[in-house]
Amino acid sequence: MSHVKCRDTAFSGGRATSQRRAIVEVAESLKGAFTVSELAEAVRRHDCAMGTATVYRAVTALEASGWLERVGQRGESALFARCLAEDDHHHHLVCDGCGRVSATQCPLPGGSTAASTQDGFVITRHEVTLYGLCADCRRTDG
Repeated sequence: MSHVKCRDTAFSGGRATSQRRAIVEVAESLKGAFTVSELAEAVRRHDCAMGTATVYRAVTALEASGWLERVGQRGESALFARCLAEDDHHHHLVCDGCGRVSATQCPLPGGSTAASTQDGFVITRHEVTLYGLCADCRRTDG
């Protein structure tokens, strides 16, 4: 699949306008996790005329298509990243220093979720994000 075609399919059949393709290109260039505001700022450096609302709408479409994934939070803002993990069920390690994101196996043992069903609660999904420092940031931090 060509790089341009990958950008076009990021929206799962939705409109792949030149603005949206530019947003995908900038998102691909960012290292690590980012907030929508950080992406919008980076996009404006690329195309100063693009509005923040356009970036927010594109991120919503990219998340819905699975091209971008919500991987945690920074302050009050959601963090997004391009997740290429092949395992359908996985979680994320997010570096607080550089924003690097790594996929990891689910850290919950089967008994953790089974115990909650004793009260009649049926678990339909769960999210786990682990935060820390990657090896590179640990080396520079201490």
